[in-house]
Amino acid sequence: MYTENDATHTYYADHAIKLPSPASYLDIDHLIHVAKECEVQAVHPGYGFLSESADFTRRMELEACISVIGPGYEILLRTGDKLQARLLAEECSVPVLPALTKPTSDSTLVHQFASTNGYPIMIKAVDGGGGRGIRLVNEEPELEGALRRAIEESPSKAVFVEKAAVSGYRHIEVQVIGDNHGNITHLWERECSIQRRYQKVIEIAPSTVSDRDLVSQVIESALRMANKVCLLIQYTLCNETANCSRSNTNHWAPLNFSSILNHGSSSSSKSILASRWSTPSPSRYVRQTSSRLSYLYSKEPLYAI
Repeated sequence: MYTENDATHTYYADHAIKLPSPASYLDIDHLIHVAKECEVQAVHPGYGFLSESADFTRRMELEACISVIGPGYEILLRTGDKLQARLLAEECSVPVLPALTKPTSDSTLVHQFASTNGYPIMIKAVDGGGGRGIRLVNEEPELEGALRRAIEESPSKAVFVEKAAVSGYRHIEVQVIGDNHGNITHLWERECSIQRRYQKVIEIAPSTVSDRDLVSQVIESALRMANKVCLLIQYTLCNETANCSRSNTNHWAPLNFSSILNHGSSSSSKSILASRWSTPSPSRYVRQTSSRLSYLYSKEPLYAI
């Protein structure tokens, strides 16, 4: 599909459909109409757009009887919300950082959390993504403005708050792939620590973390969560050079779950093209999605499960 003045991605397509406007990419009714009209068998929701919409997947599958390549709507209902993703981690015995357990727009609650747990804290839109609705607060005077902006960038106008892990940490992701038959495996890890405005700039696979035992723990946690909801998982891992006077203490910080991500770094390092695995076949559709888990080394546990 394409819109006026934005068709370069369709040059080698066998068939391309022109949409009325860029807004049509988010118009579920129109997309269902187009899918039925073209008698398609499966829909790839793209990167962003409706890839995290449980409503889009549910309606496409139940109303139009068309398969959506990506997580099922039941999975998206469970993982599309950061707090639900956090609960999933807790259910899987994955350590988490201190955080508010309910979405809020009440500045009083946020102030109380900061006073109890100390700064820095991270404010995140419950339904944000792509770096939207995320604000790091290092001290009290920054709080009100950061909270206001995060709420403005949240579609539901609600945020959650957690203790921030920002100094000396490394963002490590684990590529996990699964299918509709409950088969799940991983493609090891990659490092995405170099970021700008909460967006990854460079990815390296495998990661440069030398503590492979810790990486193994992260991978095992990813597989536990994946098996719980049958999906693909990403992670964030603390810098192994951070000061620590005791055994490694890992914590999880939930970010957004999204649809199929084909990371060139993981694919190249393993000679596997994940997106090809998700191509429709008569017998199965591979489903993938992603989450992020933050792990960190610290002198003392910030939170214990």
